Amino acid sequence: MDVIAQIDAFFAGKSEAWALFEALRERVLARWPDTGLRVMKTCIAFDDPKPYLYVSFPPRKHMAGLWLSISLRQAAEHPRFAMVVPVSKSRYTAHIHLQDADAIDEELLSLIALSRR
Repeated sequence: MDVIAQIDAFFAGKSEAWALFEALRERVLARWPDTGLRVMKTCIAFDDPKPYLYVSFPPRKHMAGLWLSISLRQAAEHPRFAMVVPVSKSRYTAHIHLQDADAIDEELLSLIALSRR
């Protein structure tokens, strides 16, 4: 199955989340065109060549939108971070709740860029 078919299957029955993902995908690929997509059971990874962004559904069923996860080298606070979780002494995962396409702006892309370092 090709990646597009895998993405379609991932978002089956969730057209609003799929549309939001498409808006995010377009902006991310415009900024980092060598990015590849890898569809897994619970998330979609953006790789170039290592994964720098994971997209999944929010952890609670009543939450709309998408859940973005990025890796950070140090703990950081930002109004857009729903939570920051330590993974090791030098790695943290920041989670961002993306609720609408208007939030896919330069600030969000700058936060995603932190994960590419």
